[in-house]
Amino acid sequence: MMKIVLFVWGLYCSIGISANVSAAQTLSVAVLTTSERQIDVYRQVFNDFEKQSSKFRIKLAFYNDKDFKRLLPSWLETGEYDLLYWQGGQRLRSLIAQDVIQPIDSLLPRAEFQKALQPAVLSSVTNKTGTYALPLAQYGWGFYYNKSVFKELNVHPPKTWSEFVALCQKIKGQGAVPLVQAVQESWPLLAWLDYLSIDVGGEAFRQQLINRSPVAPKDAANLVSQFSQLLGKEWFFAPERSWTWQQVIKVVESKQAAMTLMGQFAEGVIDSKQSVNIGFFPFPKARKDNFSEVAPLELWVVPRSAQNKSQLTDLLRFLLKNNTSMAVDLDSLPVTTDSVSQYIPSERMKISAESLAASETLVQFFDRDAEAKVALNAARSFAKSIYEDNSEPLVKGIINGAKISYEMSPHMDTQQLPQLYFSSVTGLKETFFASNLMQDIYQKLGYHISVTRFATLNASLNSYRFGSDGELMRVDAYKKHTTSLVQIPEPIANISFYLVCKKLDMCSSSLPQGSDIFVTNESLVVKDWANENHVNLTRYDSIEALFTAFNQSESGLLVLGASEIIDNSPRLSESTYRTIITVPLYHYVHNKHKELVPLINNALKQYKTTEQYQMLKQRYWLQHN
Repeated sequence: MMKIVLFVWGLYCSIGISANVSAAQTLSVAVLTTSERQIDVYRQVFNDFEKQSSKFRIKLAFYNDKDFKRLLPSWLETGEYDLLYWQGGQRLRSLIAQDVIQPIDSLLPRAEFQKALQPAVLSSVTNKTGTYALPLAQYGWGFYYNKSVFKELNVHPPKTWSEFVALCQKIKGQGAVPLVQAVQESWPLLAWLDYLSIDVGGEAFRQQLINRSPVAPKDAANLVSQFSQLLGKEWFFAPERSWTWQQVIKVVESKQAAMTLMGQFAEGVIDSKQSVNIGFFPFPKARKDNFSEVAPLELWVVPRSAQNKSQLTDLLRFLLKNNTSMAVDLDSLPVTTDSVSQYIPSERMKISAESLAASETLVQFFDRDAEAKVALNAARSFAKSIYEDNSEPLVKGIINGAKISYEMSPHMDTQQLPQLYFSSVTGLKETFFASNLMQDIYQKLGYHISVTRFATLNASLNSYRFGSDGELMRVDAYKKHTTSLVQIPEPIANISFYLVCKKLDMCSSSLPQGSDIFVTNESLVVKDWANENHVNLTRYDSIEALFTAFNQSESGLLVLGASEIIDNSPRLSESTYRTIITVPLYHYVHNKHKELVPLINNALKQYKTTEQYQMLKQRYWLQHN
């Protein structure tokens, strides 16, 4: 007779949830910081939270830009941190598409966001399935300039592009250098592309450059022409130097250059003795009808793999309530609906805030919306044009899409392990188990791994045409779909799939032919089961969309993997379930790495004898296999 298990009782008894209550009181947070001052601000904020809510302890970790972005994919897989700093635009949308972050409004009521956040800000982190990030702050871009230089040369901040060009000419004509540009980190250069592309052809033209779509010849010519007005005249200070953004502020402070295009994060590195002498003006536009500004958005996100995400509500509410003071202390602008002008500490920040408030369109930064290789090539194009003092690299790299070779960051970390890139599919929580496991295996063999998630089987298969090193986790039937992969003989683990039912009788008898079953992934074994049982599968892009359909359906049938069951137990407290499939899962590597197969196989066999493996299985509800 088929065994039916009441949902809450079966789940909580089988894994011993109560044993983890004490562990959930420590919340781990990882933050990207650029200065000691920012570190102090974050520490103070989270210390204040601990004082207000004594039942929680915050474990903070700070990383620089390079390390944070390098390690983020691993953190999203391992669940090492419960709360992560992140950034808006395509960088956020990419995480949403990969289904690796938890909707914030599943942890904090959406009504609280709607009341507290500026509508445009809330809209930028929300789609039809939910609100996926808690906005932290935004900051504007513009020109930081030396007031003493301007005063000595009897020049004033420009309001239009033609006035800006004339200003540079006048500054250079009087024996000073108009501009200095940070190039070492590459991304500061892209503010030029953001502003110029919108000035030339609006958001549509900017998006074409982001997508590498064909552009109108007139728009391309106008962009090159506009920036070319700054070239061929040695207007950039020491272009052969690989300046960091911190260094160029010091160059402006020391009067070696009159101004630099920079974001508001520069506030934190301006010498307090020099602060009164440093001014700010918004990027001057060529078109009178251009009311757009670059205003990157800083965010908090919660990994789906986070171990303590159900404990985050109090912390998220605290961060939302204290947004104004935290944003200002971080030299950024608040994102709430509160009146904040009285809290903004500097004339520069007030000018930026007024400019953003008067804008009709706020865009994220180019490298947050474009693919990394597109953004890097664009940055190299600008850097090389500045270095060579001509527009040829700009034409080749940005307009024609040619690969530009230009070394901007000479201090590369040569100690990093080689990286391998594996494909996976969204919609199955057990892939996080596999990525945790295989990360350990590959590190023992001298590699780091990165996981790229795809929405469909075809997309995942197609990734091998573009350099993917293997498939993270698949059933044995996967072999028939590709000849370019080699299966590691030792299975990673067994996985169970469950039929979840609203009604008891649906789980206790054979399903009627033609029944509609909801799923979130394209599992081959689930497809085979559906064919054998003559039922229909309907796939949803996210777990949120899946449960919306499940709740609205009269019959209410869905298939979930084991860890999806436990992860969503509150939503299924009145449902029943039964096991329909139990199969082994395997790791695959591309033929180009076939020499690794015996090494991976042996390492996996050894790892499966360890306590770490058993703990990992228990965490993802695989301990019964």
